[in-house]
Amino acid sequence: MRHSRLLILLLTLPLLMFAGVTSASAQTVPSVNVASAKLLAKGAGVQVVLTGSCDIGELGTFSATVTQASKNRVAQGSGYVNLTCTGETQEATIVVTAGGSGAPFHVGAALVGASIIFGCCSGVSTTEVVRIVK
Repeated sequence: MRHSRLLILLLTLPLLMFAGVTSASAQTVPSVNVASAKLLAKGAGVQVVLTGSCDIGELGTFSATVTQASKNRVAQGSGYVNLTCTGETQEATIVVTAGGSGAPFHVGAALVGASIIFGCCSGVSTTEVVRIVK
């Protein structure tokens, strides 16, 4: 009787370990992409739409920084929003205002850095050349 319990335990232990591995691999693979950038208020700002994913239930900070050459100056600004991560791809709309240099944004190419920071120490980022549209 004692040996049969030990045998059952030894046979079920690998199954329990396998179950633990599969649940860990079911986590979301974090991602972030710039979906669009739209000019606001004659260049005072840009509405940036990001798509991204992070682990379900985590608080995610979606952020964007827009940098654009504007004649002989550089227009730049940053913004962020906090969302609760769903584990699925979700959309975040961020209003980025032009910084204190006085240079406005305009229709055309701009460099957009985007990131999602979630949990205590996890994150993902990208930098893309995006066309700002009216």
